[in-house]
Amino acid sequence: MNTTLARILRVPLTVAAIWVVLAIATPLAMARYAFYVPRPGITCTSLSFTPAGIVSTFTCRSLADIYHRSFEDLMVDATFRSVALLLGAGVLALVLGGLIGVTAALLRRRAFAGGGILGLTSLLSAIPAFFVAYFLQIAVIVLGASETGGRLLPVFGFGYDEHLVLPLVAISLPAIAHTAQLAATRIGDVLDADFITAANAKGLRTSWILAVHVLPHVRPVVLEGLGGGLRISVASLPIVEFLFKWGGIGQLSLEAVGVHDAAGFVFGAVVLGALFAVLGAIADISRPRALFRSA
Repeated sequence: MNTTLARILRVPLTVAAIWVVLAIATPLAMARYAFYVPRPGITCTSLSFTPAGIVSTFTCRSLADIYHRSFEDLMVDATFRSVALLLGAGVLALVLGGLIGVTAALLRRRAFAGGGILGLTSLLSAIPAFFVAYFLQIAVIVLGASETGGRLLPVFGFGYDEHLVLPLVAISLPAIAHTAQLAATRIGDVLDADFITAANAKGLRTSWILAVHVLPHVRPVVLEGLGGGLRISVASLPIVEFLFKWGGIGQLSLEAVGVHDAAGFVFGAVVLGALFAVLGAIADISRPRALFRSA
């Protein structure tokens, strides 16, 4: 069987395996612990007065009860919200990560400049996305409070407007850093190749060399870095969405645990697993078998 086809077929097989395991294990696991309120602001208890005293009853048995929407409508909308974040993160990682990688590669012979850029990307890739999200919220709140009657950016809530800025920055930083690191390393290797030395000796412009001679050799590597970086973003998606109350599939998966909504949790976990598997396949397929050919 073709290797590329095998990697593609691995995605639906992985998703099916995740679904089967979770569909069996989730109801059994949820039966072993009590319900709890998934986050502040959700009212899931009702009080009734009986001769024996006040009885508290937990009323949220599913995500549909919390959001007062049908299961299908809620999950489809949440999936689109999460995919929108990941698409935005992919664009930022491709553009900013690629530019940072090119800059670091061009400055590779300058220890402080090139090393400083790579050191900064290493630092960013080591910071979890939910730490970035939390401190972004604090920074915006503190800076906004210092202004008289002003507001910088919303620190929670959903919207394809200014509400998108903070969660997008938090979720995309790991992907940007990962793409930049991989691109810088590979572009530096190509720039040291003999055919690039010959192109420089002919007096060709740097922009022409990068666009015509370097880019075709490093494009698969950049896509590999993008796929690998976005997998980190997917892993951080539930907590980042929860902090920003984005209402995506990651946040709903966490809330489904609190109310014992097995169907909601399984659906959310399968979607996240599918995203992770697809990005993994993209990174694997894009991985070059040879960095460049001398001829």
